[in-house]
Amino acid sequence: MRGTTPHYCREASVVENQLKIARLSCMGGNGSLENSGSYGFEYNDNNTDGPEQTITLYPGDCFYFPSGMWHCVKTIEPGVSLNVSLMGTSYASLVSEALQHVLVGKDQRWREIVTSRPGDMDGSKRLQELMGGLSKIVDEFVSNGGAAHCLPPALCYPTLSAINAEKDLDREEVDEYDMLEEETESKDNVSAEINGDGSLSLMEDDVDMPLSGIIVNVDQFEGPSGWVCDKPSKTSKLIRNPLASLIAMSDVASCVPSRVNTSESDDNSVEGGETAKKYILNVNFAGNEMCESHIRVVLETTESVELMDSYEKGDGCNDTVVPPDCLFYYGLFSWKDSARDVAME
Repeated sequence: MRGTTPHYCREASVVENQLKIARLSCMGGNGSLENSGSYGFEYNDNNTDGPEQTITLYPGDCFYFPSGMWHCVKTIEPGVSLNVSLMGTSYASLVSEALQHVLVGKDQRWREIVTSRPGDMDGSKRLQELMGGLSKIVDEFVSNGGAAHCLPPALCYPTLSAINAEKDLDREEVDEYDMLEEETESKDNVSAEINGDGSLSLMEDDVDMPLSGIIVNVDQFEGPSGWVCDKPSKTSKLIRNPLASLIAMSDVASCVPSRVNTSESDDNSVEGGETAKKYILNVNFAGNEMCESHIRVVLETTESVELMDSYEKGDGCNDTVVPPDCLFYYGLFSWKDSARDVAME
């Protein structure tokens, strides 16, 4: 049950959704019926109003509180208040999206649209045929590092940008004025032009376009404290994540108008005259309609271009050359222990 505040019972459809989700666990053998009322969940004084506390937020402030808490938002002066619900991902969602990704990439039959037109093969028979091989696909995925593929280290640690920010704050005091000044200068570098057809064109001065995202230097990557990616044992095998896709930035940039893509060419000169090449890594994205990735990061390198090119083409997955650490952290590769190692444990 997400909540019992008044706005959850304004419409019958909302109440119905709340009850069917609550009873999915309470009446599915996973909950205690002794403490359940007519709603299918425990409803007592803990779910009602309690002591109030007033918190004043100023422009730019954010305030987080656990879901289900009664709250009221008031603006002292004319303004805009955004209330965003952050929903954590369940293991069921994580695994089901990963399996959908595996299935649509495994066999074109899984990508077929379910139909019931006259003359077509009976839908249930088609599905039965596909599901007959489902257990084998799942077993293969699980035994070949499925858990590590679904949940790479990057999803288990705080973002490195946040960690680095904390380190910077520990080293020196942040000058708020300078930060605001830099932000203003950054915004001044971005302008827009209305075309004759009414469309909008962006004009940027050395500003990375949105497809950049987080840029990680492959050659200088450092993982969070306590994280290691060393080969567990001599018999451990290098496994490539079937949920991961590595794309050369040039393949994307070549299709984007040059006026918008001023700084996203594949080859960028860096200090020392060397050329850096960028790649986009996406992990676990085919399990939702919008193809949104659980992990998306742009990798940049000058020293490992040949190696990254081989990975981008689908080659180079062997135990003789250990991939850069960042490829383990963000989920392109993982180590699989041999059956013997697992048995000994």
